[in-house]
Amino acid sequence: MSQYPTYIIDAFTSTPFRGNPAGVVLLPPDQQLPDAQLQKIAGELNQTETAFVTPTNAFGPDAFRTASQFGLRWFTPTQEIKLCGHATLATAHVLFTFFENVSSVLRFNSLSVTEDVRTLAASVYGEYLPDTEVLYAPSLRFLLLHNPTLALDTVDKLTPNITGDAYAAGKRLNITGLVVTSRASDKDFKSRLFGPWIGIPEDPVTGATHTILAPYWAERLAKKVFSAAQVSKRRGDLEVEIVSDTHVQISGKAVAVLQGVISV
Repeated sequence: MSQYPTYIIDAFTSTPFRGNPAGVVLLPPDQQLPDAQLQKIAGELNQTETAFVTPTNAFGPDAFRTASQFGLRWFTPTQEIKLCGHATLATAHVLFTFFENVSSVLRFNSLSVTEDVRTLAASVYGEYLPDTEVLYAPSLRFLLLHNPTLALDTVDKLTPNITGDAYAAGKRLNITGLVVTSRASDKDFKSRLFGPWIGIPEDPVTGATHTILAPYWAERLAKKVFSAAQVSKRRGDLEVEIVSDTHVQISGKAVAVLQGVISV
């Protein structure tokens, strides 16, 4: 029987039995639990919300001390929810206080890997793969998928099957597109964009997605200037640079294929 460190933290107070209490349960990357079990734990702790936290960029017995990025999910005693501020604060308190986390800033991937997310990931990869990183870009309503364990040519060969269930899942999540990305052998990274929710089965080359991809890959490659490719059937090549916290510069070549006159 596995054991998981568990805490009840009073958030937004320095006085016990004040503030807002939350459960916090630590799940090592190699000891994940099914959703049904998470729900039972949340019901047993019987707090308004319980947070389940997993390191995503460190592994081994020291992961909760050394990691700076974590997956985070929240459950009430009866269901999973999309956001909980006081349980997030409680989680950070546990990591800094009990595990002496060495990071100056903790980043939480707070998109729950719900059944809808699994359905969408499976529609792209053919099946849901537990190592898939999932991020949500609220400004563009894009869902970003990246599985670092797959071969470099996987993204090029994808033939998504957006079934009725997958389409409905995307509508429930209120997304406009699925962005799939990976490292590339001839570029820093590559991507594809599928957008049936806005009438675009696949967009050939998308500048907007690279405003999301640039900061995503900056964290992983420790650089701010990238050579990128969107590997649709038509393919496009882009040069991308992060020039400030709010500004991504995108450049590329263009060629005219038609010149004429239209009369109306």
